[in-house]
Amino acid sequence: MRIRVLFSVLFCLATSVVAAQGKLTIVQGTVNKENLQSLVLYDVQQGEKLELATARVNNHQFAFALPHPLKSGFYFLSDQQKRSFIRFYLKDGDKFQITINDDGYELIQPSPENKILKEWISYSQPVTRMSVFPRKDTVTYASFFPTLAGFLPKAEAFKKKVNTPNAAFNELLKRSIDIDIEHAALKFLFTPNSKHPGKNDIIPYYASIYQPNKFANSAVLYSGYGVDLIRLYATYVYTRVKEPEANARLSLPEILGYFGNDTIRGVYVENQMAGYRSLEKFNEEIEPVKKYLITDSMQARYARALKKLSTYKKGDKAFNFSYPDKNGNPVSMASLKGKVVLVDVWATWCGPCKKEIPHLKKLEEELRDKNIAFVSISVDEEKDKEKWKNFVEKEQLGGIQLYAKGWSDFTKYYDIHGIPRFLVFDQEGKIVTVDSPRPSMPELKELLLNTLNK
Repeated sequence: MRIRVLFSVLFCLATSVVAAQGKLTIVQGTVNKENLQSLVLYDVQQGEKLELATARVNNHQFAFALPHPLKSGFYFLSDQQKRSFIRFYLKDGDKFQITINDDGYELIQPSPENKILKEWISYSQPVTRMSVFPRKDTVTYASFFPTLAGFLPKAEAFKKKVNTPNAAFNELLKRSIDIDIEHAALKFLFTPNSKHPGKNDIIPYYASIYQPNKFANSAVLYSGYGVDLIRLYATYVYTRVKEPEANARLSLPEILGYFGNDTIRGVYVENQMAGYRSLEKFNEEIEPVKKYLITDSMQARYARALKKLSTYKKGDKAFNFSYPDKNGNPVSMASLKGKVVLVDVWATWCGPCKKEIPHLKKLEEELRDKNIAFVSISVDEEKDKEKWKNFVEKEQLGGIQLYAKGWSDFTKYYDIHGIPRFLVFDQEGKIVTVDSPRPSMPELKELLLNTLNK
């Protein structure tokens, strides 16, 4: 059961409480970092780090008192900005003590479990730190791949050192060693870099990651990086089994077919639901795999996602935005009534947005005689307004170019956090879809024509 209530106590008070109660689990320590006012304690549930409690830092001291019984496993400490996480192991009744410094942390009289865990965390940093994003430009696959390949036998040798009196912990850490390495390897591969490898540059380790019945048990869910690893693996499967066509992707049922465990399938589906932007697409793709959402938390997340997307369902009235064009004249959604409207949300700093521009220009030309309004809404910040205007002129962008002065009420209304994003509205000013295909996809032209002819 998740612990919702924090028992925030000072260092000395926590010690006396333990003596009195005997069954509390205590996490306490000293913080030698300026401006750190509170710490957040996380536990691991279904492969994610979930907030358990928050404690204030008073006179450089903090403490958490956690009631009996406590689930054994990994826990994490972080500041409220989640800038870095300290992983440690707890079992019921433990007293965990730590000193957090500017350049790291020290354990005070650590348990055998935490002593070997910290040793592993430090030992693996040559690999795990190189996968952190954003990374230095000097860290590319040319340096990461040899480091990873050279570390693999060392990791196997390290497993032999894991021999604490706690057999359950030993098994957990040995599995986590493999998970940590695999997570770092895939994270490096699928985060932006100044230099990306070709097929011939990939080292053999990556081939060993691919398994048709991956995650045949739920062991990955005991890692705080489990969900992220499952997501990264799904991306990796796509790169192996699909041709590198623009915008091609595996369907959700196809992806689930590469997992060997229904619980993992459910976790993957659960964590994909937040990515849907239209009710129609959500129903089309989630309904066939909804059977994997078996836990109460999964079903609750499904209900929340469904309720949220119902606000943007097909046929609902569109949000009536109003923004100035490049000449300062206001253009609103209402003023475009009678036309099919394609809205492109973009910015001059967005690489994927700029890649769509040639396709958008081509689509505009092909449909220039149709009653379709091509509206581009820039989310460039106010300081970049002139940059936006110059870009529009230089690239000879067509359609209706609007400036929204950053992440505007339009993006907030449609819950837009990533761009480019394309939305289609019919001639009556009603939603067709708030997550349409991109101009580089032939489905968009078909959608616009079908909307026009209705």
